Amino acid sequence: MKIRSLLLLGLLGLSSATLFAQEPVRPYDPYQVREVVEVPDEIKMVRGDKLKAYKITPDVARAVRVEMPDTLTHYTFEYISPEFRSLGVSYLGNTNSQWQAKLFFDRPRRVSDFFYADGYYRMLYTPDAVRYYDTKTPFTYVRYHKNFKSNESEDVITADFGANLGKELNVGASFDYTYASGFYTQGRSKDARYRVFTSYRGDRYELFGYIANDYYKQEENGGITNADYIYNPERYTNSRTKISSRDVPVLISTGALTNRIRSGHAYLAQSYRLGSYRTVKRKQPLPIEGQEGSEALQSLDSTYFVPVGGISLTTYYNKQSRRFFSHTESDQWGTVFGTPTVTHTRTNADGTTTTYTLPNDTAQLVTLQNTVALSLMEGFRPWVKFGLSAYLRQENRWASLPDLATERYTRTALSSTFIGGLIERREGTGLNFSARGELGVLGSDLGAFKLEGDIRTAFSLFQKRFALEADAYVDNARPSYFAAHHHGTYGWWDKSLSFTRRAELGGRVHLSSWGTSFEARTASLQNYIYFDSKGETQQHSDLIQVLALRARQAGSFGPINWGLEAAYQQSSAPSVLPLPSLTGAADVYLRFLLAKVLRVDLGVKGYWHSAYHAPYYMPTDQQFTLQTEGNVGGQAPLLIAYANFRLKRARFFLQMYNVGEAFMTNERLSMYKYPYNPMHLSAGVVVDLNN
Repeated sequence: MKIRSLLLLGLLGLSSATLFAQEPVRPYDPYQVREVVEVPDEIKMVRGDKLKAYKITPDVARAVRVEMPDTLTHYTFEYISPEFRSLGVSYLGNTNSQWQAKLFFDRPRRVSDFFYADGYYRMLYTPDAVRYYDTKTPFTYVRYHKNFKSNESEDVITADFGANLGKELNVGASFDYTYASGFYTQGRSKDARYRVFTSYRGDRYELFGYIANDYYKQEENGGITNADYIYNPERYTNSRTKISSRDVPVLISTGALTNRIRSGHAYLAQSYRLGSYRTVKRKQPLPIEGQEGSEALQSLDSTYFVPVGGISLTTYYNKQSRRFFSHTESDQWGTVFGTPTVTHTRTNADGTTTTYTLPNDTAQLVTLQNTVALSLMEGFRPWVKFGLSAYLRQENRWASLPDLATERYTRTALSSTFIGGLIERREGTGLNFSARGELGVLGSDLGAFKLEGDIRTAFSLFQKRFALEADAYVDNARPSYFAAHHHGTYGWWDKSLSFTRRAELGGRVHLSSWGTSFEARTASLQNYIYFDSKGETQQHSDLIQVLALRARQAGSFGPINWGLEAAYQQSSAPSVLPLPSLTGAADVYLRFLLAKVLRVDLGVKGYWHSAYHAPYYMPTDQQFTLQTEGNVGGQAPLLIAYANFRLKRARFFLQMYNVGEAFMTNERLSMYKYPYNPMHLSAGVVVDLNN
């Protein structure tokens, strides 16, 4: 508690100390990139347009404005929860544990080179996802979440800070700390992450950079031994009124078996823009001297920089490591994971020898990427309706794994060269589009290619607003290195995997006037990589077809509000790629004001999916594996009751998780052998320290 208190005090002091860093108001610039992202009214009520957030387009170092994260009142109660990441989620129970989307198209398109970290998808800092800021007044977002349990406590502290030092330069930091004791035996998890970032946006020169560290630690229990403890808890109460989650037996209750993931990385994107300064004449209303409230139009001449083209250099360095270990021996591991590949021998005091197993698996991947890009800017002349970019990327990777014969680590060096191009139109009022292609021309990725593109348009019909989107993706990729090469105590393989192929098409219709949207997607997969019941990599050479249909509807009637979402999906190879055919979520809440200042949302949100052979999480290589021993789903939904409050710049909530357990039979399984947490109360607060 002392550490958390000091961190909060430090953040408050830092935000107060930056009051001097207010940015002057920028003059109107007719040549600047027009902002194409709508800023929600709720954000404008708090800050107006004083705070802007940007992401970087990969490879071409171009900033694109995006919405601020975690700003809308209604999502405060679930923003950090796994359920918020997808319509259906498989995870280990704790907030920051490994997870996998139950919707196929919410999963990553590839198995990554360092596949041990795939379970933390969208929970790591990545160059294409992190945000940079431009703010007229310093800002600090502080979030704190806690449940009301003693032995199963869960604490989450996150903070984001940013300030402009002058007109062009912004600096900031992000911090995230989570500790969850876990509701089940040997299920503790924690993370400690930070990012320090900066951006400089001048007329000719732009820079975006950060240094970050991600650290995740997960204690492994292998899941519960008997789901009947969840289905029929009254059978095991021993005359008590209720069975505790800690009384549910788990597969690994001793041995303190732990997985640890680290990722230390740095990113720097620099661009120099070519162009010229031009003088623009415009008229501006100015007060007439001596006549209060009256204005006159006066001509003003202003000089602006008009970018025509640019050259950029992007550098990305990442050092990822994984360790699967225990400091004590246990016979339970063999029961769960089978016969070990690696054993050790020790000599006893009486001269006899004992063979034992003590996991201490490690792996490391170091990545260095350098990208040079040339760009032609969109809109530097009225007739230039799109931008063009070409880039050259050099990737170097060094993978380290133990050698069974020498008991030393061997390092494998991999090198690849890619050429690529991007064409995009982002500023049009009618039709916008983007298309990207890249090809591996040298090294281990020779012959790999990727093509992707999308097209977007919006129009009004019968005084209703419509938007249409379509996208396509084609990929021929070198398989993941660590999926092909894994050296561990329980599982050791070196495989020659074929290139994976994926062709995907998608279309969306948004009827914003009615709060309705429809989406259809299909994918064809060849040489699909999956993980069998032992967690070992396998490859399916035959073609797999996946189809998904998804619909959303949101609306209100007086104080009653609702959000409904449903998805249908089908896999042509359910034995290799099992998916729930139906998935749905419903959110119903009352919205009202108290004393004209306190905004309140009272509601219940539910998640449900049909029965299917949900995956099992294998701790030995941290993968979601196939299993055919039991179905998950098709029973009662997971229900979450909540109360969200907003008072000016402060938001807070109360949440009763898994409230359905109080009045109905609850299957309570997230995936095979891993249940959702039992019913419990939690609370949180988010404060926007608008200096």
